[in-house]
Amino acid sequence: MQAYLYVLSFLFGLVVGSFLNVVIYRLPRHESLVRPGSHCPGCDTPIHWYDNVPLVSWLVLRGRCRECKTRISYRYPAVEAVTGAGFVLAIWRFDVSWPLLVAWAFIAAMIAIAFIDYDHMIIPNGIVLPGAVIGLAASIAIHPSRWWVYLVASAGAAAFMFALVMLWPGGMGPGDVKMALFMGAVLGVGVIVGLFAAFLFGSIAGVFMMVVLKRSRKSKIPFGPFLAMGSVLALFLGEQIIAAYMSLFD
Repeated sequence: MQAYLYVLSFLFGLVVGSFLNVVIYRLPRHESLVRPGSHCPGCDTPIHWYDNVPLVSWLVLRGRCRECKTRISYRYPAVEAVTGAGFVLAIWRFDVSWPLLVAWAFIAAMIAIAFIDYDHMIIPNGIVLPGAVIGLAASIAIHPSRWWVYLVASAGAAAFMFALVMLWPGGMGPGDVKMALFMGAVLGVGVIVGLFAAFLFGSIAGVFMMVVLKRSRKSKIPFGPFLAMGSVLALFLGEQIIAAYMSLFD
């Protein structure tokens, strides 16, 4: 039964990932997420349903359009596969429960934000602001006795990022502040782990870019992907990491 749930979660994640590809491409361009339907980026030919099966169609067509043979980026199946894997990890962590639905939505939002910020250096208000409101409402509904934890975590994380924006002009942006608001609303106290991990991942990437890729220290790096990675880590292991840290002082 558990294996059956994992398979269903993965398949559902593939479908959601397919939609995320649309969001990632169209949302920052202010295009409709519904119309027109999926089409080849090279010849604009509408993609038939049998060529639009998540992950499978890309593999069958070997990453090319059936009509014009234009190469279709590997990112499309990658987003689908990552989403599917994330959904499987979520059901492993939360089982069938209300927190599972929150986790699925949060993972999907983080994937979309990471790729949009990587491509365009923007964190879309259309995701983070509704996400913060809905995430806070969902967290309070699931954990009513801890309502203040999520409220303080959301406001505190945003305040922390806002202070960094003020102290480090150009290093952070208002989108990072809004994303921290979203993170705290869903993660609660785990947002501490999420932010710490994001800065750790960002520092490692920065050193890699300077040492290996020979980039300048002034090169801009979108911070959204690191916040997203830290958020997902905190979603799965935040409570355990905090508990392990606090046990050091027992």
